[in-house]
This record gives sequence, C-alpha cells and structure tokens, in this order.
Amino acid sequence: MSSPTKAATKRYLVHFGGAMLVYSGVVLASVWTINGLEVTGWRAGALSLLPMVPALYALHAFVVRFRAVDEFLRSVESEALLWGAGIVGFLSFGYGFLEGSINAPRISMIWVLPTLIATYGIIYRVLLWRAR
Repeated sequence: MSSPTKAATKRYLVHFGGAMLVYSGVVLASVWTINGLEVTGWRAGALSLLPMVPALYALHAFVVRFRAVDEFLRSVESEALLWGAGIVGFLSFGYGFLEGSINAPRISMIWVLPTLIATYGIIYRVLLWRAR
C-alpha cells in the first residue's frame, strides 16, 4: 500500500471511528429520551433521525478516503459497492415478494444499510484477496 493510501486510510479510521462512537451515543440518547421522557409526535421523529447526522459524517469520511486512494483500490471498492448494492437490492426485492405472498415476517428498513455495508465489506475483502 502506498504512503498516501496509508495516510488516507489512517485518517479514515480516525474520522469513521469517531463518527461511529458519536453515532452510538446519539442512538442511545435519542432512544432513552423518546422512551424515558415519553416524547411523541414530530419531536420523537426528529429525535429518531438524529443518529443520521454522525452516520452522514461517516459516509463523508468514506468518500474522502475513496477519493484519496490509488486507482486499483478505487476500482476494487467500486466493484465491491456494485456487487453489494446489487445483492442487497435483489434480496430485498425478492423478500418483498415473499412478504406479500406467503406472509413472511416483516423486516424493518433499518437493516438495509447495515446489510449493504456488511456485504460490501465481505466482497471488498474477497476481491482484494483474489487480486493479490
């Protein structure tokens, strides 16, 4: 890995890790506030969306790192994202049909992004392993 790529990855880990720590705290605080203080209506909706702020910062950190790495890693990450989006998209599409036809248990939309991120991560590692 080249020196600029190492520096970009180190910077990414600091910013992404910090964003995830803040995200965890905001999730806990918003859930506690909504449930503990019995907040309802638009206030509860606003509080429930607060964790998106640090999550968006984590996305920003990912994009900054993506732009800073070499062409090879950018290509691998792009392919991993394409496969991840395709797999998660088709799985959710198919499961939607099952929910309507056989009364399969409903799955909350909150699981789509974490599933996409996990799928991307696994495929990214596989692609790197195959390329080296």
